Amino acid sequence: MKIHLFFFILLLWVTILTAKRWLPEYGSLDLRTACRLGKGHCKTQCTANEHRIAFCIRPGSHCCI
Repeated sequence: MKIHLFFFILLLWVTILTAKRWLPEYGSLDLRTACRLGKGHCKTQCTANEHRIAFCIRPGSHCCI
């Protein structure tokens, strides 16, 4: 049983290190800045002549262009 636990921890450790190396920016995406770079505005409700393209900081606010 101890050998199974060792291999499970080893597999988990190798998987996490590989993900950190290949995707270092994952989880640090600033959606508000990405919305502003696309000439959009973070609002809770888009008007009739705007289109919602993505979420901003929280799921309650939208990026409207």
